[in-house]
Amino acid sequence: MERLFFECAVRAILIATGTAVALSVLRIKNVVARHRAWTGVVLFMLMLPLWTAFGYQVPLRMLSPIPQHGELTGSVPAATVPVVITQMNDHSSAISKGDATPQLMDWRESMLSIYVLGVCVLLLRLAMGTCGAYRLMHQARCVQGHLTSSSCLSPITVGWLHAVTILPDGWGEWAQAKLDTVLAHENEHVRRHDPLFQWLALLNRAVFWFHPLAWWLERKLAALSEEACDMAVLERGHDPRDYSEYLLDLARSVMGARKRLRVGMAMPGCFLPQRIQKILQGIQAPRISRLRMAVTIVVCTALSVVLATGTLAHVRLAPVSLAGQISPRPNVSGTGELKKAAAGKSITEQAGVTVQDVQIRGNRRVPTDHIRSKLQTKVGDPISLTTVSRDIRALYSLGFFDDVQFETESASGGTIIVFSVKEKPLVHAVEYKGVHSATINEIQQTLRQSQKGLTPESSYSLARATETAEVLKAILAAKGYLEATVGIATRPVPPNAVDVVFVIDEGARQ
Repeated sequence: MERLFFECAVRAILIATGTAVALSVLRIKNVVARHRAWTGVVLFMLMLPLWTAFGYQVPLRMLSPIPQHGELTGSVPAATVPVVITQMNDHSSAISKGDATPQLMDWRESMLSIYVLGVCVLLLRLAMGTCGAYRLMHQARCVQGHLTSSSCLSPITVGWLHAVTILPDGWGEWAQAKLDTVLAHENEHVRRHDPLFQWLALLNRAVFWFHPLAWWLERKLAALSEEACDMAVLERGHDPRDYSEYLLDLARSVMGARKRLRVGMAMPGCFLPQRIQKILQGIQAPRISRLRMAVTIVVCTALSVVLATGTLAHVRLAPVSLAGQISPRPNVSGTGELKKAAAGKSITEQAGVTVQDVQIRGNRRVPTDHIRSKLQTKVGDPISLTTVSRDIRALYSLGFFDDVQFETESASGGTIIVFSVKEKPLVHAVEYKGVHSATINEIQQTLRQSQKGLTPESSYSLARATETAEVLKAILAAKGYLEATVGIATRPVPPNAVDVVFVIDEGARQ
């Protein structure tokens, strides 16, 4: 989960940076165009978690060129390859995600709890504001063709697809010029659907409350929407000084009020001093043609799509054909046992072919330097399938990998040797179900003293799990439960971890 949101946070920063650069390069000063561009950033940011988790990632081949895999004929003996197969007895079948509670909480769970708490708080505030806005709409009364509510201290526009403007009591005493100005401002909010975009920005802020960009985007869209409405009012010929006075009067009417609507566009709005300064300076909104607007939208959208869906990949070159193929994956069968796979064909060196580079792929937790230190295949040596076979067995013997694959890729002046590894899953949590005669602390202390068993953040293996089961049996036997049985079950935890559950049936005490 933390990887997902970290990736989303980084992609969001890249999308925002790309949008800012595009607006700067295209010299877009029009407030409407800038508002649409940053609204697009909010929408892409909201879609990032789902797309990153389930969407297709487009490979961007920008890294160093890698030719297509060469093909070899022959095979490599894999010797003794450990295969982890989960064993589960009848008692473990009763385990489900709903009734299994982790006994050990790590820092990831703590961070997840803090994140969920923050999301719940902000979503609750957003829900309360949304309900308040719609309650205000339904309780407002129509006076002389305008919705009016005593709950409003200033004009406000609320609603998503069908936004409406609600005026405060006493608007009938306003001068006609003030009423026309207020309606011009609020009707512009209605036309632009600003309450909907503000609500989406608040939703994005609730989902990414830990990200400063989400808070900045919400304030940026609010400021741009108010500025756009101010410009629209001035373009209709209203006097800048009178308009500024109206804004100040409305701001004074809401000053000191304890209640405020959390979802809606109130006319005084935000950034009032900056708005009044621009109004009095008579700054005109730069015009933008439809073609330039369309180009801006296309450029910003294209950048956002690339940054949201793209992932760096190596450039592919033409394939190369060598004489042989190495397939170190053994054909394994059985339950919980270590099997052997032997190949009957001998391995010979490829004359005239040298190793130009040795690459390690697929490792996340095991350092690359540690893997390289176990390899006998060196740069500059002639390619030897016998040496590669020994390297594969050496990597398996480290105990960190479930699978090791060998590939060759051609390069100018030699061949690139690629070892692709699949790491064993990490132990996320260890649970003990059905144990009554011994405490969890007692079990953990015995395991530490015996230096056996599984611990969180260690690599999972059936052998270590079996050791833990034997220690559990010994503990129970010492307490008189000689016929106790222990089953082992695993529950996957994305992206590459497992919860290990020991299901214990103590049986009768003797």
